[in-house]
This record gives sequence, C-alpha cells and structure tokens, in this order.
Amino acid sequence: MASIVDSLMDALSGEMLSKISEQVGIPKEKTKEVLPDVLAVLTGALAKNSSQEKGAQELDSALSKDHDGSILDNISDFISDYKSGEGNGILKHVLGEKRNVVEQSLGEKAGLDASTISNLLTIAAPLIMGALGKTKRQNGLNARDLSDLLGMEQNRAKKAAPGVIDILNNILNPESDQSTPASGSTAKKRSPIATIIIVIVIAVIVYLALRYFGML
Repeated sequence: MASIVDSLMDALSGEMLSKISEQVGIPKEKTKEVLPDVLAVLTGALAKNSSQEKGAQELDSALSKDHDGSILDNISDFISDYKSGEGNGILKHVLGEKRNVVEQSLGEKAGLDASTISNLLTIAAPLIMGALGKTKRQNGLNARDLSDLLGMEQNRAKKAAPGVIDILNNILNPESDQSTPASGSTAKKRSPIATIIIVIVIAVIVYLALRYFGML
C-alpha cells in the first residue's frame, strides 16, 4: 500500500504548492520544505490516538461519517477557502492542548512564526483525514487496520522528516501530558498526608521546646 504522506506530497506539488504558499504568505520552496514536517506530526498524533482500541474506533467512525476522500477531488477549491473548513476542529481533536506546543516547535525548526504553522496545519489536517478516508474505503479497512496503517505511516514519516522526532516524541510520550514545572522548580507536589504529618511533627517539637524552657 502506497504511503499516504507520499501520496499527499505528490498531490500538493506544483500548482497546489504555489496555491498553499500564496494562502499562508511564504515562498513556495519554504512550503515544500516544511510541509513534510507538518504531515509527519499529524501522522504521529493520529498514530498515537489510534494506538488504543477506543481511539481507533473513534477514528474509524469519523472517517466513515465525515471523511470519504472527496476533498481530494478538488484540492484547489479547498485550499482557497481552507479557513472555513474542518481543519481547526480536526486539530482540536488530534492535537488537543498540545497544538500550541506543536506550532511553536515546528515554527522554531522551520524559521517561521507559529501562526503560519497553524495555517499549514489547518490546511493539512482535512487533507490527511481525506486521504485516510479514501484509503479506508478503497481497501475496506477496519479500526484495527487503520491503527496498523498509521503505525507504518508514522515510521515512514520519521524517516522522511527526521527533524521532527523531538516534536513527535513530545506528542507520543505519555509523560508529556503533564504540565511543565515553572522555571527553576522541579519539585514534585507534596501529598496532603505528608503535609499534615510535617505540621504535626513541627507542632510537637515546638511544644517540647516550650516545656523544656519552662514556658508552658
């Protein structure tokens, strides 16, 4: 089975690449450079979400209902009006609270501002969902098949866009779901029980000290 990311890159070459560049306001060569990274991150996020049975079922259902691949029949019109499309809704589900981190990280790597990356993600998300939907329909894939396919796509994407490995790891690593500690602070939160014990110990020490000095 052909790579979905490779197929999309072929579909977004030439005139389509120029059209995307015009929409987001960057040179065509820059778009060509950063687009594989954008697709790689989305593929990694989808692979993570579908690695569990529930996520795979939800993806399968979404593809069946809303993403039959017809968006790929007229990519030019979609790009022209991408802001009114489903991109932001897809990104909210796929990236969640990590969207800002992804945009900033990709922007730093590419030398672009986060808003430009946001626009590229908004364009790419419906297209990759459309490509998945088309592949599902043509090959009769079920939820498990989709999970396996995205696992393979993720590995291909890492090889094609090695510079985004750290970004992908940030998405795929469960520990990254935890909030980053404030600057200069790496201490874990103390449990309520530990706090109570410490307060009691301090109170006993103070009481004994006062008794020793005859103040009680």
